Amino acid sequence: MKVAIVGAGVGGLALAQGLLKAGVEVRVYERDPSPAFRRQGYRIHISPAGEQALAAVLPDRVRRRVIETATRPGDLLAGFDTQLNKQFEQTFPISGPDSVTSIDRYAFRRAMMTGLEEVIAFSKEFIAYDVVGDGVEIRFADGTTEQADVLVAADGAGSRVRAQLLPEFEVHDSGIRCIYGKIPLTEGLSVPPEFLRGFCFLNDGVGVGAAFAPVLFRTPPEEYGDYLMAVMTGTSDQLGRTDDELFTMPAEELWALVGKQVANWNPVVRSLVDAAAASAAFPITLRTCTSVMPWPEGPVVLLGDAIHPMLPSAGAGANTALWDAARLTDALTGGSSLASYQAEMLAHGMAAVTESLENAKRMFDLRLT
Repeated sequence: MKVAIVGAGVGGLALAQGLLKAGVEVRVYERDPSPAFRRQGYRIHISPAGEQALAAVLPDRVRRRVIETATRPGDLLAGFDTQLNKQFEQTFPISGPDSVTSIDRYAFRRAMMTGLEEVIAFSKEFIAYDVVGDGVEIRFADGTTEQADVLVAADGAGSRVRAQLLPEFEVHDSGIRCIYGKIPLTEGLSVPPEFLRGFCFLNDGVGVGAAFAPVLFRTPPEEYGDYLMAVMTGTSDQLGRTDDELFTMPAEELWALVGKQVANWNPVVRSLVDAAAASAAFPITLRTCTSVMPWPEGPVVLLGDAIHPMLPSAGAGANTALWDAARLTDALTGGSSLASYQAEMLAHGMAAVTESLENAKRMFDLRLT
């Protein structure tokens, strides 16, 4: 059996590792020219379900690399108003030395590519597929084609594979925009202790918020060291820029918008925003589905955001993709079936989507139904 995976994100890479470990021929096709090309975010939360999935699919040396490059575990989830008055907090037991509870996205992706050098093809933009006999022929923008027995869509919320397989599937623009930033943790920088213990979210009460979360490496990448991830959230109207402006302005101007938003917030927050590496700022549109749909039986299968795109408000997107990858690995290697994978995934994915929507109503004052 030959499995083709479109998309070298978290879910696609986890599936490739699991299949390769099981001796299945696999090929990953990624439209980006290199692992460092895309900006999707900075810090990823790894839940117990995500950690279990990684343990199930990763070969030992890859899992060790993920553990080595992960961040040191935290113990806090907390909410504040804009003056740093605490609204709620939830604490967690500190995990063991080999636990992976959060990770830098770039370091994670690089670690997950360990041993896949001959498996991943970059600059391969998927165009369409054709069912041929019991398999598929895949067409790419460069004019080439590839054959596979199974095609897995791991190409995210804007999945072209899903658009062909399930054209009626709806992905909604939540109206929320994020501006991501990085604050290097330099000596002398004043940081609230809670911000170094876990994920902290500040809300102005009318929909504009800011999140701060630490990335304290066990083994940092060569390119940078420890930092605070910072994320400003709000609608285009609240941020004071149209989408055309927001997604075309230079990074420094984009981060200046964040500075303007927090001008009347607690001085400690303002000083953190001022200390950020402004060139690292970039915007993202938050999209979600409101229901997860089954797809027709056949050689094309969906995974991760390609079938259940969700908001980050439950910290479940990457973990659900990892969960999918572990279950699909099992299905493709004889432990279960594609039908059972789909049934389990639909229930699990819908629960995560629902939780993220409910949390977003409180965090972002979201009105999407």
